[in-house]
Amino acid sequence: MHSRARARELTAARRIGRHRGYGKRKGTAEARMPSEVMWMRRLRVLRRLLVKYRASGKIDKHLYHNLYHLSKGNTFKHKRALVEHIHKAKAEKQRARVIEEEMNAKRLRNKAARERKQERQTQKRQALIADDDDDEKK
Repeated sequence: MHSRARARELTAARRIGRHRGYGKRKGTAEARMPSEVMWMRRLRVLRRLLVKYRASGKIDKHLYHNLYHLSKGNTFKHKRALVEHIHKAKAEKQRARVIEEEMNAKRLRNKAARERKQERQTQKRQALIADDDDDEKK
């Protein structure tokens, strides 16, 4: 058995980027780390995150489905970009819901105001008709 001390030292140096220059490379960049492998890893990371978020209830199934297709279509460069997109989408959905509630409240207020106005007008008309009837009787 011989010592692995030199091998460990070289490996430690390579971990921090030594002995990795152009002169030490034999294969192409694609041969050293295939883009297909990088794509599969990235997509699996994104899909795992989406499944986890759906299971925990952070996103509903509709948003999950939408984001699944977006991630398949290479929209997100990395996990952080996907998480930021999810936060933005949830905030936008919340904002839309608040605006919708405000609009519904405004519609109800306007409808009530219209009904009150209509009621006042009918009372006025009835009062005028009653006055006319009293004038005619006298």
